[in-house]
Order: sequence, then structure tokens, then C-alpha cells
Amino acid sequence: MGVMPAPIPWSDLEGPCETSILWPEAADALKPHQAHVIVTIFAELDPMALSALLTQVTASVLATTPAALGVYWGSATLIIPKRLFIDFAVEVLPKAPALQVWVDFRVFPDGDRSSGGFTHGLAALGHMEFEAQKAPEPPPALWDRLYALTAYVTEKGPVINDGDTVGEDAQEKTRVVYSDSVYGHEGWVMRLEYERASQARPWWKLW
Repeated sequence: MGVMPAPIPWSDLEGPCETSILWPEAADALKPHQAHVIVTIFAELDPMALSALLTQVTASVLATTPAALGVYWGSATLIIPKRLFIDFAVEVLPKAPALQVWVDFRVFPDGDRSSGGFTHGLAALGHMEFEAQKAPEPPPALWDRLYALTAYVTEKGPVINDGDTVGEDAQEKTRVVYSDSVYGHEGWVMRLEYERASQARPWWKLW
């Protein structure tokens, strides 16, 4: 652990603050901060185990540092408030991976009746990121899909091959294609191509 007697550059925090779902008031809370602590673990561990240990250590630092405001999880460029991060470490992590503080699930409208999105942080866990363009479902449904796929690969391993199809019912057919990123990720990503959308999840019931 290293105490840095200076704030994290605002150029690093501004974007994550603007897009943070977990901490909508992050910008107002973090702009006045004057110092930060860098927590690093050097160990030969599986990426998931390393992330779990780093989460536990970071939560311990937060719990014993009254002035601490929250966490900047660098591999996902996520901003998480102090109490929520500790809750994930104490309540979620003993039972399941704390994916929502390790991976950013970014979704947004991508046309009149379609959405786009991507994950950021899966690479640090040893997997390719997911991406989607012109998905025929609203952003909340795409968020659920990206989260479910992330939970699946982090539990089962890299079992989704190039060209495999995934879906939630017999009518749905979504193909996973290994490709270059359209959102600036390095290396290949797993892009979702919707060949046949589910009729059980129409826009007007979700948006």
C-alpha cells in the first residue's frame, strides 16, 4: 500500500464519474479529495482469486480509514462508494464473485429501437470482453444479458467459442463472434450478433 499525498488526476476520474451507475454523486464527492492510497497485490494467483483478495484488502483499508470516500477500480475504470464496496466484499464476495465492482457493464441507446453496450474489466479476469451493437432490446435488457454472460464465463471458463450461439429461449438465437473491438478495447472481443431476437422480451414491456 502506498499513500499518495496528491489527488488522483481529475482527467482519470471525470469520465468514470460521468458514467457511474453505482455512484451518481461521485463527481461532487471526489473533486475536493486531496490524497489517495494505492493498493496492490503481487502474487501468483488466478485472476479471479487475485481480484477477490484485492477486494478484501481494499475493503479492510476502507473500513479502517474514516476519511476514505470510495474506490477507483482501475482495470474497469469504475468508481464505487465506500459503503457499497464494503458491502460487496462482506455480503457478496463470500458467496459469488463481486462482478459489479470488477466489471463495468456499459449500455446505451444505439438507434430508435436498439441498444449497444460492452463490458470493461473482463480482460483483467482472464477473459475477452463482450460487445454488442444495434441489439434489438432496450439497454436494461442488454445490461442483464452482458451480466449473465459475464457470470457464465467467469464461472465456467472460456467455454464460448467463436461462432457459438447463446439465448434465453428457443426462439432466440444470438451468435458470438470473435472480432476486433469497435469500442476501443485491445485485442479480440466477443461480439454479439442477433440473428433472431426473443419475442418474449419486447421493447414496450421493458423500456
